[in-house]
Amino acid sequence: MPSPILTPDLEPPLAKQLIRTRTKLADLTTSSRQSLGADWDGMPIRQVACNLAETIESTMDLMSSWGVNLGKTFEFRLGFKCKGASPGSVTQAPGTYSIGLMRCGDALRWKLDASEMEAILGLWTWSLYKSNKNWRNSTLCRLIGLNEDEASREETFLYFHKWIFRQTEARLVQSAGYDNSSRLFGFEPKDVSYDGKVLAVRTENELETMIAQDIYIQFLKEVFINLHELGGDVDLIPGLQSSFLASSTRIDDLIRCFENNKLGSREDALLCIVPVLRRRNLLPDLAADSVKIRARREQLIGQGDWKGAFSLLRWICQRSESSQFERSVYELGFLCRRALFSTHKHVRKEGLEQICALLTSDIRDEFIKSHTHLSPLHRSVPQDRVEWWNSFSRQLGWIAWNVSTNVPGMAFCQPTLRSLNVAEDLPGSHDQNQDPDAVQKGVRAVKDWLTLQKIDNIKREEYSEDEVLGFEWMIRNNFHVLLYFLLLRWVEISEELPALVRIGYSLAARTKSERALDILRRQGADIETIGPDNRSALNDQVCTQDLEGSRLLLQMGADPNGNIQQMKISSLAIAAYEGFDDIATLLLQFGAYMEIPDHVGLRALHWATKNNHFDTVRLLLSHGAEIDPLGPDDLTPLHSAAMNNQIQMAEVLIKGGADVNAIGQNGQTAMMLSIHERNPIPMWRLLVDNGASLDLVDYSGSTVLDQARQFHYTEAITFLCQVLEDRGMKSDEMQHCLSH
Repeated sequence: MPSPILTPDLEPPLAKQLIRTRTKLADLTTSSRQSLGADWDGMPIRQVACNLAETIESTMDLMSSWGVNLGKTFEFRLGFKCKGASPGSVTQAPGTYSIGLMRCGDALRWKLDASEMEAILGLWTWSLYKSNKNWRNSTLCRLIGLNEDEASREETFLYFHKWIFRQTEARLVQSAGYDNSSRLFGFEPKDVSYDGKVLAVRTENELETMIAQDIYIQFLKEVFINLHELGGDVDLIPGLQSSFLASSTRIDDLIRCFENNKLGSREDALLCIVPVLRRRNLLPDLAADSVKIRARREQLIGQGDWKGAFSLLRWICQRSESSQFERSVYELGFLCRRALFSTHKHVRKEGLEQICALLTSDIRDEFIKSHTHLSPLHRSVPQDRVEWWNSFSRQLGWIAWNVSTNVPGMAFCQPTLRSLNVAEDLPGSHDQNQDPDAVQKGVRAVKDWLTLQKIDNIKREEYSEDEVLGFEWMIRNNFHVLLYFLLLRWVEISEELPALVRIGYSLAARTKSERALDILRRQGADIETIGPDNRSALNDQVCTQDLEGSRLLLQMGADPNGNIQQMKISSLAIAAYEGFDDIATLLLQFGAYMEIPDHVGLRALHWATKNNHFDTVRLLLSHGAEIDPLGPDDLTPLHSAAMNNQIQMAEVLIKGGADVNAIGQNGQTAMMLSIHERNPIPMWRLLVDNGASLDLVDYSGSTVLDQARQFHYTEAITFLCQVLEDRGMKSDEMQHCLSH
């Protein structure tokens, strides 16, 4: 769909007239129309305008091929100001000019008026030349970001070095040469300045190319509104001098549109594309826990290149922000822990060195400070980040110390760790009101998992109570490093013990830890993992009527139906069996299928009926449950209710549309199946009042009356004969009925 209008459509007559006149001139001087000998097509402005138009068109075609709905027409807007030629003359109010695209031809390719682009590009270039003579012969720099404020921030420096930097380093320049309202480039100052405020990159581009790139940026800002996620694959590929380059298949596609149409270099393309993706929250998530990064790390470790693995993760940590930074640092810390358990002494030594580096300073802060030419860069390290790093290093130090005391051959670490003031204990700040013995049991369970080489007596089906206490201890005290490491440890050995994944998800849901659930999900742990008891994590929460825990698992992607081939019973059937209507409602909201039979062939409605859960039955029926499904014993829910003399349940089912004459086990109806109850008359009265037939016969050819006579049920015979009389039986037939 076309982008929404973001600003009023103000088009001063003079501006429209200028653009239309220049557009007409461009039309008149195209190769197909010109009769003069002048080479109009060779003009730089025309060439750049054509390149820009083709870049925009190919970008639109690309996004359409991604499945983005852009409609049949699209427009984006450029802001402008009209100034008089002489100083002091009247300036018209700022306005916007709309540039339209349309899908044309059999292939429905996007088309843009290149002459209109030439007109706008020419007017803009001419206005800059007129405003300042320095534009003619100056080297031009492009701002990093979409405004001066963004170009002055630490976050911009980080994403530049993660996604954009190839050869040309960023530099700090004075902000005076840039105009947020009209352009994102300026000319390089002739005097060297040491107090620059904004990040910029020096280019070799001509002025008209820089203007065209600015127009492309404005186009991207509007067209990306229609993009909900970028998609594609992300990776980190080796670069120059043992460095790396962030890579995204979708960004590479956009770059090809840019480069193939000669709008600039790959670095120019990244300077245009990446800031807009970040502004629209579309920049891919690339952290040390990304699938491709984990694979590269394991490949390096498999080759014995632990230094390379550490370099890979450090590179990402240094250039990441927010949650990507946090996850990457945790991954680096866990790699350090793995190194300490290596059988090779040089790997253990490398692990200790990496731990010491992390205990000494913030890895990202260290990276930024290493770029001494950027010292005036606006940096504000919030107190919460300082506290976060202190908490991380404290937990990492605690793990390292306990490894040094628990693992044979690791005592050599202790003098170094003592010199860094590593604490042997890790007291929780929220343990004051807890049972000290319970806390110690939980701490011991966590410590064993993280600092012992081998865990004896691992429970393969269920978590122990000590593990529950440990999980609660970590979450209560925000020991996120320990939580991350424990879950990675479980994922690490889950091939041998798949139940650990189920245990992880169950504990995460039980403790309402979205963080723990996200860690497992990002590590690729299967949320549908079935334990030896044929239960999933979702089954666990349903069995304990944990509504919020169930909701968290479903929101994290758990299948409400589960892997029914491996499970004995579905989560919905469990909820129906127990009468947990709140959980049944939740499961139905997430798409649970009501007709899945369990391992014995019973459905949710069967179980709700058997256990007399009236509200559950009503709930299932209101969601369209099949009313008369046959179970493995050839009984419908109404048959079951009739056999067990569940009169109220039978009434609920009949009101829901149950067939009172449905044929079940041995060809019998509900009337026949209930005949052996101590007093079937009330049930029969309900069935008869709702149309039950007395003429139907079972597989042996007997009616319900025949069966009553066979077993000499006098009251039953009397009732049935009375029903027959009420339905029109003659008096002599009535006497015959009773006499038999």
